[in-house]
Amino acid sequence: MKRILTALSLSLLVLGLGLGCRKPKTVDKTVVSTVLLATADKQMKQGKFNEARVTLRQLEQYLPGSPEFPKAKLMLGDSFFFQPSPSFPEAEVEYTSFLNYFPRHEWRDYALYHRALCHFSSIESAERDQTETRKALDGFQELLTESPGSPYAREAKAKVLQCWRRIAEHELVVGIFYVNIYYYPGAERRLKALLETYPDYVDRERAYFYLGEAMRQRLFTQEEVAQYQKDYAAKLQKTDLSDMSREQAIEFSKEFTAYTTDRIKGFRDEARSYYQKLVESYPGSEWARRAADRLVTMGTGNVKEDLDS
Repeated sequence: MKRILTALSLSLLVLGLGLGCRKPKTVDKTVVSTVLLATADKQMKQGKFNEARVTLRQLEQYLPGSPEFPKAKLMLGDSFFFQPSPSFPEAEVEYTSFLNYFPRHEWRDYALYHRALCHFSSIESAERDQTETRKALDGFQELLTESPGSPYAREAKAKVLQCWRRIAEHELVVGIFYVNIYYYPGAERRLKALLETYPDYVDRERAYFYLGEAMRQRLFTQEEVAQYQKDYAAKLQKTDLSDMSREQAIEFSKEFTAYTTDRIKGFRDEARSYYQKLVESYPGSEWARRAADRLVTMGTGNVKEDLDS
């Protein structure tokens, strides 16, 4: 009841209604906004975050033009961010609200940094969806682009690296998962994109090994067979291959067999190249030993000789 009365009294004060007086008083809004902000600050320092938000909402609702209004907007975000059980989604909403209200304010870098931290603090493990990681990355990069000299720039740069590493780890985990469920074309695409997109952050030992595993077992997919048939039909100036002559069918079978044999040989050669990179670049690692075993199994003579010696 005491809290309700306090909030009600503040509302009446801000609206200029003098309690206990017959006529409305003229209220110095600057004094009121200063008192409200100081009260909210004290409440937050005492750990009374819910009460602080009630006070700050009074200022937000009734004194949006006061000098204390920008600070109050930031403090609303802080009240969710720094409370014992943080509510990062609500904090993110309040920091975004500040940025929308004050797109050129001197505290913009503070809001940008803490909004990015809201996403960073919500990052899932590498096995899970990385939407929050990408949002955090975008937020830190926005800060660094707009305010490279910000006092938060150093920490933002460090967290950008952490975000890149987590995204790269996620891509690697997905690629390994594809190998384990025998979806080798998907693993190939994922792991090659990983090595190309995140060369500085990926665990290259595992990436090389599992890319080798994918290419060692890779065969043609139904989609690739269908595309070959479509291209062959176009070469014969046909819509499909259903009405080929006997001679055309024999020639198609011969060419298709040669094509697939050559392609599969290419897959295996590519697998050897990844195993070889692993053996040469990381000679002392467990993954290199596994790769060497694969090369022996695949009949790479020089590796077998090295191991025998």
